[in-house]
Order: sequence, then C-alpha cells, then structure tokens
Amino acid sequence: MPSQADTERLRLAQEGVRALLLRDLDAFWSSLNLGDAARTRDALLKYVPLLVKQYGESAAVVAADWYDEVRAAEAIPGRFRASMMPSPYQDATEPTARRAAGALFTSNPGDALTSLESAVGKYALAAGRSTITTSSSRDPQASGWHREVRSGGCDFCKMLAGRGGVYKEATVHFAAHGHCNCTAVPSWDASAPEVDVDIYKASERTTALRNRAAAGDASAAQQLADHNALIHRAIDMYA
Repeated sequence: MPSQADTERLRLAQEGVRALLLRDLDAFWSSLNLGDAARTRDALLKYVPLLVKQYGESAAVVAADWYDEVRAAEAIPGRFRASMMPSPYQDATEPTARRAAGALFTSNPGDALTSLESAVGKYALAAGRSTITTSSSRDPQASGWHREVRSGGCDFCKMLAGRGGVYKEATVHFAAHGHCNCTAVPSWDASAPEVDVDIYKASERTTALRNRAAAGDASAAQQLADHNALIHRAIDMYA
C-alpha cells in the first residue's frame, strides 16, 4: 500500500487542482454582470461544464501518473498502466449549474457562486478518484482500493474508510461531499479486509430518500430514519 507520504502527495496535488479551478471560477464570476440574471445564467451554463471537464482531465492525469509511480516504487510485478477516467459527474454539471443559477433571480445572487464552489471541486476531483478506483479494479495485482481520510475528517468519511479495508467491487464509486479531502489509494495486499459494501450502498440511498422525505413522502421519511440508524451504527463501529 502507498506510504502516508505518497498519499499526502496525492492529496496536495488534488487540492492544487481544486484551488486552480476555484480561482478560475471566481475570476469568471467577477466578470459577470449580475444585474442581467438571464445572461449570467446562460454564461454559467456554458462555462461551468467546460471548467469541470478541463480540471477533471487535469485531476485524472495527476492520479494516473501517481498510480504508476507508486506501483513502480512498490515493485509490483507485471506490466500495467493506470487508466485515465472522466468525471462520473460530467453529465450532472449543467443541471447543477442551472439549479445554482436560480439564486441569480433572487435578492442573494451570490448564493449561486457558493453552490457552484461546493459542487465543481467535487465533480472535477472525481475524475482523479475514478482514475484510481477504476485502475485498481483493472490492475491484475491489485486487491482493491482504500479510502484515506485526512486528519480531522468527518464521521461519514471515517465510516466509509472502514478501518483500512478495501473496496473490491468496480461498481462502487468514491462517495464525497462538496469539500471532501479524502483520497482513493490502491492496495496490493491480498489479505486486506473488504469494506462492508452494503453499508456503503445504504449511505448512497440516503440522499435520494432525504429529497423524497423533504417533499412530504412519509414512507421515504421512515426509510430515511432506518438508513440513518444503520449509518450511525457503522460510525460507532469504525470510530
């Protein structure tokens, strides 16, 4: 498994990509005429998906190079090159920008930027995380991928990290909140324990249930309560 120094190097590279992305977003925002809400919305709908694509590609390059470097440093047998992946959120970027742009037509147009700053970093960095998780699934010598939580990470992230366990299923993507600083790292330890994927999938369903409950769906509200209880039991287990 990559060393803590290697993992921190990847984390800092991710944060560098996020910082550059937010710099460009803020600069673009400063150029907009917030007095013309419709034109500003249309400009964001064109610009934000391109921004996520550009920096998603950067995140993927960083992650692929890092994967290949640490694999070589670990002297893992066999030839393998990491696969650069696009952001799994690319198609969600335009709808997200449209929802955020709704604030432009209110008395607090700056809320649109706040929403976008939370989303675009997650969306772009997901390309790098997906590069590592997918490569870990394709690498014949890898046993899976592991979630590394930064110091002071939230309980949700700690629960998903699963005490150093690895995810082996290619269908499990890297769950992250808006300003998540966790990283995905490959594992070549054949004896590494597997994270309980059922717990992970339960956490994924929470967002959809929360939206339905907010809309007044009583059944969803009860399911959400049950799921939250499951998640909290997992947090207590991994704390």
